[in-house]
Amino acid sequence: MKRTHRESPRQRIVIAFLVLLTASLPTAAQTLATTVTVGAYPIAIAVNPATNKIYVVNQNSNNLTIIDGATYDTNTVLTGNVPNAVAVNAVTNKIYVANWASASVTVVDGATNLTATVSAGDHPFALAVNEVTNRIYVANYSSSNVTVIDGATDRTTTATAGRNPFALAVNAATNKIYVADSGSNDVAIIDGATHLTTIVAAGTYPRAAAIDPFANKIYVVNYNSGNVSVIDGATNLVTTVAAGTYPTAVTVNPITGQAYVTNSGSGTVTVIDETTLATTTVVAGSSPTAIDINLMTNKVYLTNNIWYGTVTMIDGASDSITSLSLGSGTWPSAIVVDPLTNVVYVANPVADSVSIIAGASSGAVQFLPVTPCRVADTRQPSGPFGGPYLGSGTSRSFAVPQSSCNIPSTAVAYSLNVTVAPSQGALEYLTIWPTGLPQPVVSTLNSLDGRVKANAAIVPAGAGGAVSVYATDSTNVILDINGYFQLPASDTLQFYPLATCRVVDTRNARGELGGPSLQGGQKRDFPVLSSNCQIPSSALAYSMNFTVIPVGGQPLGYLTVWPAGLNQPVVSTLNNPTATIVANAAIVPTGTGGAIAVYADQNTHLVVDINGYFAAPASGGLSLYPAAPCRVLDTRSTGGAFSGQRNPPVNVAASACNVPSAAQGYVFNATVIPVRSLGYLTLWADDDRQPTASTLNAVDGAVTSNMAIVGNQDGKTDAYAYGATQLLMDISSYFAQ
Repeated sequence: MKRTHRESPRQRIVIAFLVLLTASLPTAAQTLATTVTVGAYPIAIAVNPATNKIYVVNQNSNNLTIIDGATYDTNTVLTGNVPNAVAVNAVTNKIYVANWASASVTVVDGATNLTATVSAGDHPFALAVNEVTNRIYVANYSSSNVTVIDGATDRTTTATAGRNPFALAVNAATNKIYVADSGSNDVAIIDGATHLTTIVAAGTYPRAAAIDPFANKIYVVNYNSGNVSVIDGATNLVTTVAAGTYPTAVTVNPITGQAYVTNSGSGTVTVIDETTLATTTVVAGSSPTAIDINLMTNKVYLTNNIWYGTVTMIDGASDSITSLSLGSGTWPSAIVVDPLTNVVYVANPVADSVSIIAGASSGAVQFLPVTPCRVADTRQPSGPFGGPYLGSGTSRSFAVPQSSCNIPSTAVAYSLNVTVAPSQGALEYLTIWPTGLPQPVVSTLNSLDGRVKANAAIVPAGAGGAVSVYATDSTNVILDINGYFQLPASDTLQFYPLATCRVVDTRNARGELGGPSLQGGQKRDFPVLSSNCQIPSSALAYSMNFTVIPVGGQPLGYLTVWPAGLNQPVVSTLNNPTATIVANAAIVPTGTGGAIAVYADQNTHLVVDINGYFAAPASGGLSLYPAAPCRVLDTRSTGGAFSGQRNPPVNVAASACNVPSAAQGYVFNATVIPVRSLGYLTLWADDDRQPTASTLNAVDGAVTSNMAIVGNQDGKTDAYAYGATQLLMDISSYFAQ
């Protein structure tokens, strides 16, 4: 997936959300994977899911420990005096540390670990980030105000707050900041655009805040009065909800509409239904304090039984609990969960350590093909999988297992074809990602001239098995599915890579895999196993790239590919309304005799290349490992446009995307921004011979993208461009043993 422009701060938040089921990712008992030694008295912790890095503030050693989530290796970065809070901007890969005794914030570049220092108020105590506006908010306890840092320039301004601000939270959807003022028993509401402040009353000693951006409700925990102030973000009206004794921390699941409050004095968690404000009490062990939630699995984690070191997990669906001991003397006081890896990190100040708790992450998954099926089409009447179309700057979620395509809730990732039909001209970009995760800094496709376009994507399943879609501009969206990935089972398939090979080219002489061109309105079968591409008869699905070349300058409404021998499904594989050369990747289940069927609504030439196949597990078979979408290359900031073979190759292993060296294949989305006409772009594994095949074409000079599965030998990928172009490459998953 990819974004083809410098990031503008106008959207990172889903502002239209369907009611979803609980998460489809597999869950299992948590286990203590390891304990990592950090600095003296670790007091706060944060994670960047995009880079799989964990940041631990060590208050007594005045530094920050950076843990690599893949290897558990650590680095140390110096901060100011008595650091006590940390926040991450995953969009910019910047980390912010509040230094209590230095009246400053240390800014860490997540790519280089280089630091800068920004002045704050007296005794900065808490931090929050608005990833949409790239603003960082610092609650200054003793100067009773908030420092606002411009993340692009590190310049600061000051906003008024109440006395002794203790905690703050940001609603990026409304650009409002909520500051819990522990000394004046109120909440300061700061307008992020004007920095003007509105004060509303809270309970006694407010000390924690959390936000549901979709319901626009704010939860403020009042420690001394044993209750929660629930603020309506639209009206600023406050409703008080009773909690337990000494409520300490709060987190919200906006998908299920529940807030969770730890009550350190009564050993319970209060669960608040945000629609009715009714409460449920969950017994959670002694002294529950810090809390976090994994929206992907609907599991809530909290630290309790401080001296003996216990972490309790609450199942959000049933409110049942399980507990895990970290060992006596750990005194856990801060907790964070990486929703993508389903790993929990707990800071233990007394033990100078971080406990790493491993749950059941998606891990290795394998493929199950399905007859291509239409999941959603916003051109159809209103409904969960129909209209309305996406408005400009809005998002929407589609719970794939609830569609008519019979996809089970055990699916961990989907093989999709995403088509856009812009409704009012240009579509700057569209992004698809797992529901429940922050919107990544990538996009799936672009249609700057408003044409109908499609792109393939392998997308992890999010909360409720759903995927979220965001569009910068008004567009209809069509989602088709041709298979899904789940945990290995008796019927799942592994991937077997092949050197890219041409299976079909209708521009060649007449033959079963050659000419003539496809005739509009007529189905044609291609016996794939008759090619010279060394494809075994055991293959049950093919990983292919389809390219159409106009005949006589004639536009092509759509092309559909499906298993031979079955009825033609109501799906499309690609579109070519402007009569240029268009390519799109697709995973196609095999049909009768291993053949595939193709239908074009108008005359067109067709070229089909194969880069691998799926078959029963055996020696040499690879499983898929879903990952957070991540940008590997953007030549606009690294080297500029190129023509011919790019030198150096794209060093995937050395990128910030944390792809392991054991990967034997990458799932990329490649985007070209041509200088003029681009005949074709080809990607292949470094040290292999350049194949006689193309990844995508942009003869008309348009911004063009395509998914590509590329083998790996040494962590590098070669690229060849027939014409000058910028190149963006994003990785969404990889294949390995």
